[in-house]
Amino acid sequence: MLTALIGLLIPLWLFYKFYVSIYNYWESRGIAAEPGRFPFGNNLRFITMKDSSTPLINQMYKKHESQPYFGFYMLRSPLLVVKDPEIIRLVLAKDFIHFRNRFPESALSSKEDKLQHHLFNLGGEKWRPLRIKLTPTFTSGKLKAMFPLFIACAEDLSNMLLGQIDKPVNVKDITACYTTDTVCSCVFGWENNSINEKENEMRKLGQKILSIPKFVLIKRFVRIIFPPIARLLQLRIVSREIEDSLIKMVGDTIAYREANDVKRNDFLDLLIQLKNKGSVEDDVKKNGIDTNVEPVEMNLGMLTAQCFVFFIAGFETSSSVQSYCLYELALNPDVQRKLREEIHSTINKHGGITYQAIQEMEYLDMVVSETMRMYPTLPALNRSCTKDYTTPAGHKIKKGDNIIIPIWSLQRDSKYFPDPKKFDPERFSPKNKDKIKPFTYMPFGDGPRNCIGSRFGLLQTKVGIITILKNYEVHKTEETQIPLKFRGSTVIAMTKGPITLKFSPKPSAL
Repeated sequence: MLTALIGLLIPLWLFYKFYVSIYNYWESRGIAAEPGRFPFGNNLRFITMKDSSTPLINQMYKKHESQPYFGFYMLRSPLLVVKDPEIIRLVLAKDFIHFRNRFPESALSSKEDKLQHHLFNLGGEKWRPLRIKLTPTFTSGKLKAMFPLFIACAEDLSNMLLGQIDKPVNVKDITACYTTDTVCSCVFGWENNSINEKENEMRKLGQKILSIPKFVLIKRFVRIIFPPIARLLQLRIVSREIEDSLIKMVGDTIAYREANDVKRNDFLDLLIQLKNKGSVEDDVKKNGIDTNVEPVEMNLGMLTAQCFVFFIAGFETSSSVQSYCLYELALNPDVQRKLREEIHSTINKHGGITYQAIQEMEYLDMVVSETMRMYPTLPALNRSCTKDYTTPAGHKIKKGDNIIIPIWSLQRDSKYFPDPKKFDPERFSPKNKDKIKPFTYMPFGDGPRNCIGSRFGLLQTKVGIITILKNYEVHKTEETQIPLKFRGSTVIAMTKGPITLKFSPKPSAL
């Protein structure tokens, strides 16, 4: 009996010693770190899906105030949080070649998980040529060509609000319907009308994709933290049902356009050019885009993956920014009044909502910028070290080390943004915005891997806000959550419960 017990305890003890041996990973290199604890490392609440990683990282960020970076452990995977703006500049920009991937190359564990092979996820060898090929799709010329599609969806939004006067409404639902329709129009060329259809197919698809079950979050976690296991098990992130549905929709649309020679000046048109010709021909000459890179295999799966990520990022992030912006305008009526005055004066000057009018709305840009400072939809950036690196302080970062840039914490740090909980658009006024320390405000990331669709997202966001404020005032209600609370177990910042506000006609519209 004793022999059997010893035979059982020795393997368990050896496993335990192996498991916790990683918990000296950062300290052995002289880097400050949170002490790891068996078996969860430092993030029990995140692993058990009770909280997101944002409050955990923010707590450690404050604890290590004097450090340029610090380590912590997710289960037995070491991660490095880089918080000094100068070191962030090195990671994201100057020494980008050492940190060009968001995730380990092996995190894309299954070739069959086609929708995961998009620009956001891909590693350097595949990412760079695709990024160069896609860059011309987001020029100002292309956005101007798409602008009438934005306005058409905005008109549907304005008409829908007529039926919501003085009623408590979930503004996230409203703005998400608008952005879903805009993205469907600009990406796929579909007239979607989720604003007026409660059971709209694309709106339901977007909700389904974002309503990530816990087992999918666990699989995503395993792919990043334990790539060999993910590779062995061929773990999928997107369900086969969603993948097959999107590939069929995109494939049918392409087949129809090619058979009938349909041109629509939208994102899918540009991807079809890439598929057939290898580049977006018009902008190569106009913008000096370097297309002298290795070819990109733009098959139907790869093409659909780009549509997939643009659809998700396009409708979710823009609708979130609009919702947070309307929320803060409801709590800050003086800011709302000033913004509405600018909107009306600029619209009157240009005879309507035009592309040029939006470029001239300086205060609107300040308000949206402050919204993105307080509520970055992506609370942290990920980078994977692709080549051994030595920091200015002499610390070693090894190939394969995972790095986190804590956007939420940086943008709410009083050292960089005094009184950070105050909604203050004046931080981004022409006289003040140049005072913001570089690499402390990064709502779209920074460096070569910054968000390729940032201009599209900003334009979509601004058109939505203008459409609402030119006709309506927005107010808080008894149901409005103050302050907002955020959900755990999400990659992007999402609130617990709805953002409830109400709209009333502006005085001059009565």
